[in-house]
Amino acid sequence: MGTSTSMMDEAGIKKIKDDGVGRFDLTAASVPKESVGLPPNVNEVAYFATDTDKPVEITLELPQDTLTVSTSDFKMATASRNSYVDTVTWFEQVDGLDALDGAVSAAHERFGFAPTKLAAWEAKNFMADESKGQQSLGMGVKNGTAMYLTVYWKKDSPVQVLQFSALIAPGYYEPEVQAEIAESGRAPIGFELDEQ
Repeated sequence: MGTSTSMMDEAGIKKIKDDGVGRFDLTAASVPKESVGLPPNVNEVAYFATDTDKPVEITLELPQDTLTVSTSDFKMATASRNSYVDTVTWFEQVDGLDALDGAVSAAHERFGFAPTKLAAWEAKNFMADESKGQQSLGMGVKNGTAMYLTVYWKKDSPVQVLQFSALIAPGYYEPEVQAEIAESGRAPIGFELDEQ
């Protein structure tokens, strides 16, 4: 891949899908939209999907971590009032509920979720009367980058889905914001994406 950053415009998405790989340099917490091919001054969600048996490998160089993910669904979001990329989201699939537990455990080991959120997942009370649903693990900042995880589960399905979001707006890297996320699994009330 070299050192170039992939683009999320039409041509850039086609290249990622054709090559099967992509790389985004998101080490700055205020990556300009134009640097990844997104237009300024609009709310934008750039998204692409591939066949599930042909995932792409995406390297994300995040403000305080580097991840390499294999996914068939990937999107990048920006808000019109911001000049930078806000959120990068991808989906990962696993086979069965046991594998889902393992994937959540691995995600916790890497990203760190609040004890109350993890306890709610491990108890699985939300599965008692439902055959499918979604459960949030909230946010974690163990690796320095604010990460959000939502799990989509279905008891009788061989495929379970995890949705990861890397939150890369500047405000997530304020020490008091990171401390609140580590403790409660969420950003503080009244939180602003921009640094204060």
